[in-house]
Amino acid sequence: MSLYFIAVEPHSELIDKIRAIQKDFVERFSSSKSYRNFPHITIIPPFSLHEDEETALISKFKNISLTIKHFKIYLNGFGSFPHSKNPAIFIKPENESELTALFNEINSAMKSFDYKVSKFRPHLTVAYRDLSPENYRKSWMEYQTKTFRDRFEVNAVKLYKHDGRKWNEIASKIL
Repeated sequence: MSLYFIAVEPHSELIDKIRAIQKDFVERFSSSKSYRNFPHITIIPPFSLHEDEETALISKFKNISLTIKHFKIYLNGFGSFPHSKNPAIFIKPENESELTALFNEINSAMKSFDYKVSKFRPHLTVAYRDLSPENYRKSWMEYQTKTFRDRFEVNAVKLYKHDGRKWNEIASKIL
């Protein structure tokens, strides 16, 4: 079994800004898990498939008939998921309708792999998993009032595979 997921990525200058925020969480709040991953907005969260289904997955992904065309995502401020054991802090997309439309179209196509996501809450994670409840409280007190405004053009959606150490792009679909 291998792990896959589908996401959109910001441009390189914005990635650098987000990495600086993630680095702040590493240095001041002992949360490095997000820093180990690349900045992205997940469209379809990680799912498992047998290796022998990968070719069909890539083909299906590349051949999804998307009606949504490229669009801009506006990022505005920070949000959080205050889960008691695994809290997270993220950058909020301001206009979610295009992301939701993209999710709906891709999620519908995933039915052929017996995989369907029931909820979609778009966000760009800056700290999670190893953010302790105490450091979550400390960091959220600060980040909930911080300003962050930027935007990026979403002109592709990408399919990634985990190699046991990191995520690697294996297919891209232009919008």
